[in-house]
Amino acid sequence: MFSAKFLNITEQIPSNAKALRLVEKYLEDAASQQRLGKLRLEPRFIQKISQIDSSHELAVLISLLLSEHILRRVIVVESPAGGGVAEFASIDEVPERLHDHHRDIWMDVTPDVLRTYYVAESP
Repeated sequence: MFSAKFLNITEQIPSNAKALRLVEKYLEDAASQQRLGKLRLEPRFIQKISQIDSSHELAVLISLLLSEHILRRVIVVESPAGGGVAEFASIDEVPERLHDHHRDIWMDVTPDVLRTYYVAESP
C-alpha cells in the first residue's frame, strides 16, 4: 500500500532505510488489521517503532514522512477529564476557547491541553 511512497524517500536518503522499513511495516500491519484510520501516533511512539536514537534523526524522519504524505500532523485539544475535544490541521486553527463535551463546559485552550499526533494518510 505504502511501498511506492516509502521507496521514493528510501532512495533519496538511504541512511534512513532501516527506520523507514520499520515504520512502513507498522503502517502496513495496521492497514491489514483495518486500524489505520484509528491510529494517533505520538512522536515518542514513532521513535520507538523506528528504533531511532536521537531527536534530530526523529525530526528528519517525521519530516520525510510528512513531505511524502505518508503521515499528516494533527493538533488535538484534550479534555482534562480525558479524551479529545477537537482536532485541527495546524496550531493557527486552534481557537482560544472550546466546548469540552466531556465535562459540558467551555474551556480555555492552553498549551498543557494541546497534543501533537501523526496520522496515516490514505495509501
